Amino acid sequence: MPSHKHSGEGRSRMMLVAMVVVSYWITAMAMVFINKELISGHNSGVDISVFIVWVQTLIGITSVVLLRLVSSYLNLKWDLPLFQPNSLLHQDMVLASMLFTGTLIFNNLMLKYISVAFYQLARSLTLIFVILFSGIVLGEKISWRVICSCFLIVFGFYIGVDEEIFAQGLHVLGVIYGIAASLTAALCGVFYKRVQIRENPTSLQMTFNNQFISFVALSPLLYSTSQLTDFLQSPLAGNPTVTLLLMLSGFASVLMGWVSARLISLTSPLTHNISINTKSVLQTLLAVLWSGETRSFSWWLGNALVMGGIGTYTANKLNMSSVETETSKPRSSIQREGFPLGQVTATGTGESSSSQVGVNANR
Repeated sequence: MPSHKHSGEGRSRMMLVAMVVVSYWITAMAMVFINKELISGHNSGVDISVFIVWVQTLIGITSVVLLRLVSSYLNLKWDLPLFQPNSLLHQDMVLASMLFTGTLIFNNLMLKYISVAFYQLARSLTLIFVILFSGIVLGEKISWRVICSCFLIVFGFYIGVDEEIFAQGLHVLGVIYGIAASLTAALCGVFYKRVQIRENPTSLQMTFNNQFISFVALSPLLYSTSQLTDFLQSPLAGNPTVTLLLMLSGFASVLMGWVSARLISLTSPLTHNISINTKSVLQTLLAVLWSGETRSFSWWLGNALVMGGIGTYTANKLNMSSVETETSKPRSSIQREGFPLGQVTATGTGESSSSQVGVNANR
């Protein structure tokens, strides 16, 4: 009888993990397509790259505040983040969030000049920068296997960019903004890790801190660039489709942060990394099918090399984690919670959203 009970619990857990993974895929891919549509789908000539991120962070903060009010009123025991000045104003937290804000802006600017199909390649250098800065800032050792992974990614990036320029007429600004987004996402992930080591906040608390600091940082930038005024005076402000997409992007941002944190708590940061990489492959395939474009063998080879490099790195990290677990900890004591969300996503394919970095992409 106990064996049947454990078997049933195991199946239920697997189904829950599968549902969370699929939810993350759907939400993260929706974020990229929605942002692409908002950035370049209406041909209004109005730049709203900063305004979009500002709206997403505003919706994120408002959602958390409303959930806390509902939880308090109904006496629900939801573990929601709080305003914690010590955590919020921590030097590394502020620096990480500022870099995170830069990632989101560069990500949106990148989407003005590239197709969604090219998104994965455009953000593929995130892992290279993460490895580099982890060695410089955190003093982590770089093995020959990691170097081989980096070589595959860089070679795949070169082939993919060259082929995209030849076949689709890729704008050089799209590549530059993609590299800038990868650079800031990587630095953001490194500083997130330092925050975790020194303060050990939960993933949800990190996410909330991120949104709040980004909102504050973006407000003067929104004013100085006149994007809010430009948006309100443009036809976009009266377009119900644009309004709906902005709201959806904000809620998707919040949901993606929660789903990511849930997946990490159920499994591990490495599993979340694998989920991000798998999502990137599906996103590329869907984008090519959606656009109806044909891509050359060399273009697909570039994508394959990038994913091969990321997969090699992930397999190496998985092997290292297994060895450390066997030698230093009993299996039952492996910590599965408390990992900063930005650290996880920044070490993946560069997902970025107002709830996570690099894209995450998402966004």
